[in-house]
Amino acid sequence: MVFDFNSDLAQEYGIYRNENAYDIAKYMSSVNISAGFHAGDPLSIKKALEFAKNNNLAVGAHIGYPDISGFGYRNMEMNNEEIEAMVIYQLSAISSFANTLNVEIENVRCHGAMYEKLNTDADFARSVALAVKKFNPWLNLIVGDPEIKEIIQKEVGINCTYEVLFSDTMSVRQLREMSVVPETVHFKDLENAKRAYDVIKPSPINFNRVQEQL
Repeated sequence: MVFDFNSDLAQEYGIYRNENAYDIAKYMSSVNISAGFHAGDPLSIKKALEFAKNNNLAVGAHIGYPDISGFGYRNMEMNNEEIEAMVIYQLSAISSFANTLNVEIENVRCHGAMYEKLNTDADFARSVALAVKKFNPWLNLIVGDPEIKEIIQKEVGINCTYEVLFSDTMSVRQLREMSVVPETVHFKDLENAKRAYDVIKPSPINFNRVQEQL
């Protein structure tokens, strides 16, 4: 059984840098690149995209609430029109930037408070998924709850990828033995990434070249 390993890049802004993220990304098969709302300035996004291309990593857009000062950890109440605009704006930014390097985005992962709401509020999850579908129906939306995944796939009709966070106490064997086996595993810690990589080499979930299918 093969898993996708994913981590976040371009979680930076201005003088605030996170070079450790690139050490983790060396052990990944996919990276999620911050789209500028919660983090990610033009230079950090460019650097992340170049790294992904040079290391043959699948690229995802890492989208969040427009909350630079709070790093996207504060919840925001939005109507469906606002959610759609917020999602499409961020996907457009990363996708257009990626196209200048002949790279296609394949995944979408929410950040912080937006990620938590996606996995606990079915109505919000539908709104996000509909916006993703409107932008590109071939993208994978990463979710952290199997029930939300089923709802989105059945009611919205886009691909979803079930994710778990790899913790200090977790092993690859435990991933394989879960009642719902994840398709992708998210890493925030370098030592955990190394430990998992020593056991199994990851592979991206979505081998679609999305541009060819539009």
